[in-house]
Amino acid sequence: MKKGEGMSFCPHHSHLGSDLNPQKGSRIPCPYDSSHFCYESKLQKHLKKCNARKKEEPEYFIENVNIDADNSSVNNKLSLKDVSDDELMTFIQKIRTLYSELHLVNNEIIKMHPRLKSEMDNSDDKLNNFKHMKQQASLLSIMDEFQFLKYGSCFVEFGAGRGQLMYWIVQCAVESEKKSFILIDKSAQRHKSDNKLKDSDLQIERIRIDIQHLFLGKIHSIKDKLDKVIGISKHLCGGATDLAIKCLMNSLTSKDNAENYHKVHGLLMALCCHHRCSWNTYVGKSFMKKHGFTERDFQLMCCISSWATCSLRKTTLEKNVDTTEEHIKEVSVSEQESTENNEHIGDIPDDILINRYQKLDLKHEEREFIGIQCKRLIDMGRINFLENEGYDAQLITYIDKSVSLENVAVLATCKK
Repeated sequence: MKKGEGMSFCPHHSHLGSDLNPQKGSRIPCPYDSSHFCYESKLQKHLKKCNARKKEEPEYFIENVNIDADNSSVNNKLSLKDVSDDELMTFIQKIRTLYSELHLVNNEIIKMHPRLKSEMDNSDDKLNNFKHMKQQASLLSIMDEFQFLKYGSCFVEFGAGRGQLMYWIVQCAVESEKKSFILIDKSAQRHKSDNKLKDSDLQIERIRIDIQHLFLGKIHSIKDKLDKVIGISKHLCGGATDLAIKCLMNSLTSKDNAENYHKVHGLLMALCCHHRCSWNTYVGKSFMKKHGFTERDFQLMCCISSWATCSLRKTTLEKNVDTTEEHIKEVSVSEQESTENNEHIGDIPDDILINRYQKLDLKHEEREFIGIQCKRLIDMGRINFLENEGYDAQLITYIDKSVSLENVAVLATCKK
């Protein structure tokens, strides 16, 4: 900000000096947020529109409604560098054994919804947007196959972002009755796809809220459609997926009132970023405990899950290994930071030697498969939770790995 004529400071810093505006007086810190200032004579007007003021929460906001109240976890983040070689190898063997015992197999459904396939055939963009459209087309094809687009009356997209998936759902949903489309996201978005639908007579609502505080049954526009709600998401990162599942299962109407209690019709959620899951939010705790996994084990499982998508590549550098303990620790820290700083894929430079894994004889392909095993076990906890809630649930490979390494979705339909 530029300082005014005859002033020593710009308006933002004028409180530091003795400058006075003859009409407005001196500037003072805002009572709501002292990091910004306003003119003392305009204080009351500023307080009414200040973005830092405490806003009245809507009816559907209930603090931490989707997090277990009895959870005593301190949620300390575990890093692979904190785990000894012996503990790591023992844990990997435990993962392999359980994965083999459960005979985990994903159903593969890779199809393209004709509406989006036609759009892609006529599109000139064959790069990034094309990749996302292929994923959306496959998810829509699954929704069509399981009658979601026909029988769903309300579609709720969690982590909606720009709302591209919801935009295509609106285009493809069967117009058999009045439908509602709710987009949930905790941050503001620019260039939203739902802006293209503003002039239509469709019931489209965007709600800005953290999923952990959302009580779905109190959203006024869908109170009469709770039994026909379809929950959807495309790459809802880590623990946010668990919050969304818990929201759909736990935040409708009170189970104590059987007449008003309804289960959602179904859900379809593309999974990703298992390394960002947390014990605090995870819905599959009972599954983990049943198979002898502690909270620390779960955190270690999340760390190892990053091996499935961390893009480690075999290089000639791996043949020349520095196995000193100090260098091994340095490499472990570098890998962990790389995973944490990337949403879907951690990229480690070729000049970083994966010394620890060479020492333990864990080759790239083997690490990748172990990471996938950890991901599927985490997902099985979610499947177990949904089945206990009265749903038929399964994991589906919905897109080829060449399109996205995160190519698995969870599908659940309410048992009749």
